[in-house]
Amino acid sequence: MTFQILRKLLLFVISMFVLTAPGVAEPVVEKLNLKAALDRAFEHNPSMVEARKLIDASKGDLITARTFKNPEAELEFGGFKKNEEGERNTNLDSIEIRQPFDPLGVQFLESKMASNQVKIQKEALKFVWSAVYVEIRANYSQIILREKELELASDNLNTLRQFFSRVQLRYQSGQALKNDFQRAKIELVKVENDYLLAEKEFRTDKARLNIILGRPMETDFDIEEDIKEEEFNVTFEELKSIAFANRPDIKMADLELDSKRKNFAKEQLNRLPSYFVGFKRIDEAQKDDYAVLVGASIPLWNLNQGEVKKAKAQKEAQMVRTEAVENEAAFNVYDAYLTVELNQKQLELFKKSLEEANELLRLANLRYGEGKIDFLNYLDQVKTATQAKVNYYKALFNLGFSVSELEASIYASLRQEDFLK
Repeated sequence: MTFQILRKLLLFVISMFVLTAPGVAEPVVEKLNLKAALDRAFEHNPSMVEARKLIDASKGDLITARTFKNPEAELEFGGFKKNEEGERNTNLDSIEIRQPFDPLGVQFLESKMASNQVKIQKEALKFVWSAVYVEIRANYSQIILREKELELASDNLNTLRQFFSRVQLRYQSGQALKNDFQRAKIELVKVENDYLLAEKEFRTDKARLNIILGRPMETDFDIEEDIKEEEFNVTFEELKSIAFANRPDIKMADLELDSKRKNFAKEQLNRLPSYFVGFKRIDEAQKDDYAVLVGASIPLWNLNQGEVKKAKAQKEAQMVRTEAVENEAAFNVYDAYLTVELNQKQLELFKKSLEEANELLRLANLRYGEGKIDFLNYLDQVKTATQAKVNYYKALFNLGFSVSELEASIYASLRQEDFLK
């Protein structure tokens, strides 16, 4: 009996220790701000990791381009047929080593072209980052918007529940029709469904942000910041000038054009003979002799005309492509600029309607409670007020998203930040 009591007492002490131990405390939910999200994405986003690997690959090509061609070695052994004395010649008769070289200047141009490719991949990394930057900011703001929609859906649900209770009381007292009671019940079910959908979208967007950040989608976190109104007062000409100085695709096109020009010059140099130098050791009649080898490969039959023509056409095609990239970049900036202007104007309109929405909802509750407006009129005013709030937050989101897209189009920050550089 005593043993059983001691055993129970020991189990109780152990269970209390486990329950109160710091290690089993509820996990602290991460507070994620925008800067932390962008910093993590810069290092761990899958597209960014891939782009960095491509830079490493281009650096490998640069090492190869700067290296001489591999030397060639030739060993010659004597014949294995027996001579008159019945012996075979298995001696090493000669050793020949050659080092081939391209025409003068070719390796230099190939090295410059490979160096350009490294720079192109670095600009490609910036191009990828601009897309990830917009996606992060959009998804981050989308989560804030979903939180607002969830709050509004919760408020709307509470309002409709109160509304349903009033209709139910009026119906039970004979002051409302059965149709009104049924309609109120249907509307309450719809609003409950809207709340469930808003909750689902909120969780989906959080999972999506985790994927962009390069971590498990189940990672829980809370957003620290709120949607705020963006300030914007830059002219299109200023934006265009910034874009042409910063955009990675323009720089990539310029580097490609420079490489195509160098390739054209390289193919013209390949009309000259390529050559080799070498050393030869000869063993004749068991006496050593030595020789220096010099040789050349001459493009005799067509003087490399085919490659020269091809390189020239590629250079001219890249000139056209570079101009097209610049024109498309200017259009992208202009389109993003007009979108920001439009969203600014829309926000002002929805801001005014928001001021009216709260008053409308207050009066609707008051008048319906006093019996001054009917069921359908009250329901319509509740929907109008709720939608006005949703429209305002969506307008804030749209303005923030359009500013982010404008930043990506010029590859520079308009928010006094340093994320695009």
